[in-house]
Amino acid sequence: MTIEVVKEIKDAEVEAEKIISEAKAEANTLVGKAREEAHQLVEKSETEAKKEAEALKKQILQQAEEEIKGIRSETEKELEHIRKVSQGKIEEAAELIISRVVRKDANI
Repeated sequence: MTIEVVKEIKDAEVEAEKIISEAKAEANTLVGKAREEAHQLVEKSETEAKKEAEALKKQILQQAEEEIKGIRSETEKELEHIRKVSQGKIEEAAELIISRVVRKDANI
């Protein structure tokens, strides 16, 4: 009976070692899967962040282009106004010079 008890103990130890070995292997597999899933999540997050950044960049550039168009339009209007005003002033100055020259000629 003692031999049987020792044999049962050894069998139990072998079974326990087998269970522990299987548990370690499963734990390593689970850790590997968890690492892979974490890696995939990081890659997915980076990809989504890049897409969002690109979309935001595109939106900002579009807004900037619209603002530039508005500023350009206003600048062209102001430039045209300045041209008209300056043309009128040039004509006034020319008339003033001509009138003074004519008056001096008349006084001679």
